[in-house]
Amino acid sequence: MKKVIFFFCLICIGTFSFAQDCKVTCPAESLNIVENEKFINKITGVSFISKNIAEAIIQKEINEELHSNVKADLDLFNIKSLKKGEFKGLTLKSKNLKYRALSATDVKALTVCPYNKVLYENKRLYFPQDMYFKFSGTITNKDLENVVNSVEFQNELSRNTLSFRGVNGIKFATPSITIDEGYLNFSVPVTSFILKNPYNVKFRANIEIKNNKIVLRNITFGSKRNIMNSDLFAPVIDAINPLTYELNSVNGKFCNVYLTSAKIVGNEIKAEGVLKINKNYGG
Repeated sequence: MKKVIFFFCLICIGTFSFAQDCKVTCPAESLNIVENEKFINKITGVSFISKNIAEAIIQKEINEELHSNVKADLDLFNIKSLKKGEFKGLTLKSKNLKYRALSATDVKALTVCPYNKVLYENKRLYFPQDMYFKFSGTITNKDLENVVNSVEFQNELSRNTLSFRGVNGIKFATPSITIDEGYLNFSVPVTSFILKNPYNVKFRANIEIKNNKIVLRNITFGSKRNIMNSDLFAPVIDAINPLTYELNSVNGKFCNVYLTSAKIVGNEIKAEGVLKINKNYGG
């Protein structure tokens, strides 16, 4: 997990608020770093070779954990600084990113601080300071399919059953969810001891950010014959919302995700925010 966290970083000069409860401060070294490389490095290509080696290490660490194809691009100060793990910035890109219940397309993350630092010891990456990336990404119908079929989402779904006086009343099977014409369309199979056959509850919804989560809003059921109303359905809305669970599955001790925007555009969801790696080295 600590390897994966390298994907989630960014630091800024001064103190800024990028998203709810996310304030970041650039380390003091950013004001003192020497920007010019030695002339010999430019002549011999040592800088180019060192840059490629460092990028290969970063890509290997991330891809081994994510089973994805993440490309890294470092912006260096000079060779001396690179040997100490110091660099101007880092850009990470992935066409298809998957980690646990997280699935996203065309993900791009880049540091915005002019000074960043990591440590590479005993073939592991460490972070002596909190680090952040500003990110953007797309959630497609294929990504939603990946989320609802993930082990993590299935386990969460199985724990959400409506009951009455200790008797299991209503259970929810794997929902079918598609993005189309600016809406999320749900079809949720429901089983109950009072029903002979599963019943599909169909509804559509838009999205908004609330308390750092992508939540469903303007829920409209597709038929007046639905056996459930929105009030009864409310307790399990979060459980069948893959967008909420994507973030919940990533947030934890080592990293945090802060959303700044999320909107449905055609048959895709465009999201932006900040991804933070927490300090995991030193006092």
